[in-house]
Amino acid sequence: MTTESTPATTPATAAPAVDAAAVTVTGTGVITDMPMLDELLEPHRAGLGIGYNGYRAHCYRMLNWARFVTEPEEHREQKLAIMTVLHDLPFFMTGDLDYLGKACDLATDHLIAIGRPEWTEEMHLMINNHHKMRSYTGPHTALVEACRKADWVDVSFTKLTFGIPRRLVVEVRTTFPMNEAYKAVALPNIARYAVRHLNKPLPMMRW
Repeated sequence: MTTESTPATTPATAAPAVDAAAVTVTGTGVITDMPMLDELLEPHRAGLGIGYNGYRAHCYRMLNWARFVTEPEEHREQKLAIMTVLHDLPFFMTGDLDYLGKACDLATDHLIAIGRPEWTEEMHLMINNHHKMRSYTGPHTALVEACRKADWVDVSFTKLTFGIPRRLVVEVRTTFPMNEAYKAVALPNIARYAVRHLNKPLPMMRW
């Protein structure tokens, strides 16, 4: 696998350095390939069906958005890769919008399997708050808030960027095109829920 080192950068404007042995990174800091992310997602290819490519692109965009709004810390990329794969997985596989608990269960099992049960609390917070509308200020703020911002960048179709430079937004969107995941799976299921539950908020949203 071809890799390039990432130059030193400033937080919240470009991605800080990552383990170049584990990922493929462009000169501007965009991760274009991360084997551990794909290895975690691959067993769910059949279950995701037509949504697989769109969901994979969503995961990579989320990974990059989150990196662009955080400072470097140990294991950051690994935690973000796990979160991005699992955070919406039950929804994309079943269409059930009440899915955050199921995603947390997947995370618990995976973290035990890889010998990282100490990450469980942080991972659950990252998953449970990624649709939070207001800023998150509780425990493990850095990555929880990064995941919240990353998801809002994506679901707003990059109308919200939280200070990420436009050139990086364009690069990520060009590398991992948007729309497919939402058009194929997300939007139809959200629309069906809205029609059937006119007076109920979406169950995965947090104020």
